[in-house]
Amino acid sequence: MTINELRVLYRSERLVEAIVEQADLDGQWVVEFRDNHGGMLALTDLQGEQRYYSDLDSASKSAMAVGFSQVRIESL
Repeated sequence: MTINELRVLYRSERLVEAIVEQADLDGQWVVEFRDNHGGMLALTDLQGEQRYYSDLDSASKSAMAVGFSQVRIESL
């Protein structure tokens, strides 16, 4: 889901957690969100491909752009 789509879910209180997760040992990061039913939603680009970030700060900023004031970090 795109940032704008995820913002709509956040504002309607359907997202409960933002998670920044290390995708691989090369330092790539992904952003996921847990919804209020326990499902996981990945942050994607406009083509529906999961977005990868080269650093933790950029990934965290994207997670917070959805509306969260804090994110959970998971590393390998």
